[in-house]
Amino acid sequence: MTKNPAYRKPTMKDVAQTAGVSISSVSHVLNGTRFVSEDTKKKVEQAIQELNFKPNPIARNLRSGKSKLIGFVVSNLENYFYVSLAKGIEKTIGTYGYRLMLIDSAESKKREIENAESLYLRGVDGLIIVPATPDCEYLKKIVRPGYPVVFVDRQPSNYSGDTVLLANAEAAFAATNYFISKGYRDIGFLGFHFGDQEIDKTMQERIDGYTQALREAGIPVNRDFIQVKTGMPAAMNELQHTESYKMMEHLRKSAVRAVLCGNSLSAIGAYSYLKENQIRIPDDISLITFDDDVWLKLTTPRISSVVQPAESLGILAAQRLMNRLGGKDLPYECFRLKADIVLRES
Repeated sequence: MTKNPAYRKPTMKDVAQTAGVSISSVSHVLNGTRFVSEDTKKKVEQAIQELNFKPNPIARNLRSGKSKLIGFVVSNLENYFYVSLAKGIEKTIGTYGYRLMLIDSAESKKREIENAESLYLRGVDGLIIVPATPDCEYLKKIVRPGYPVVFVDRQPSNYSGDTVLLANAEAAFAATNYFISKGYRDIGFLGFHFGDQEIDKTMQERIDGYTQALREAGIPVNRDFIQVKTGMPAAMNELQHTESYKMMEHLRKSAVRAVLCGNSLSAIGAYSYLKENQIRIPDDISLITFDDDVWLKLTTPRISSVVQPAESLGILAAQRLMNRLGGKDLPYECFRLKADIVLRES
């Protein structure tokens, strides 16, 4: 076999000449489109290695009509939950030969729309979206009918697609029931989230689970014990003294002796208030939060949590998208994954 000239990039024609086979045989070996004898396959692979030939992905995509790219529009990368979710997506699509393109919307609907359109125009084969707000009607103007879209973590409205969510109400019900089983009756709910909605659907489902547990136990629901506010996106280290700090201060002035935090964003401010004011956990007030961030295991005492299967949510969302890209004609469905409650000292 002869060496390819060093001054130019080797082509499929070079590989064919070096291997002593036809260009179509090289193409079939590279793309797996037709049976090729072991002898021919070995010659082609040897020529590819000798020439250091790299297939042109753009040309290949143009021929196949697929980019082998998946777009992920995430609502807020400051939240480590979404990093774990992205890992699940990437792990799954990688087994199908796809790669992930990720863009952060920073809880801005305007940026979400721009990001979704940008990814679509760049030719991604499908989209996975964490909506900043529920209304996703904008997709009707951006993507073609039947284009594969899967929503994850937050439920959309005004657009049909598969959705993968946590069983939010069920998880909040279980956490509140744990408080009740320990003799608590004055139980508060504290929620803080980014965006321009007062209460998003996810947080509302968690409130519903909390109130259902109280009602089933015969405990009156005190609306003043439910504190939920919204704010602008911020880094985790900036959340110590934001709205959740003030909301915990408000709850502390009431009869509340146990608090369920609707996410880690609210838990950061709540815990900061309690520690700065020497309020003992769990002696003076007990605490459970959604999300199992690393810092919850480093506090004294360690904080109990509702553990969301973030990576599993990503895996299921990606698998659903792969099924649609594989040509499966499936009805749109909403999947709910269960959370686990990890009890620590709080």
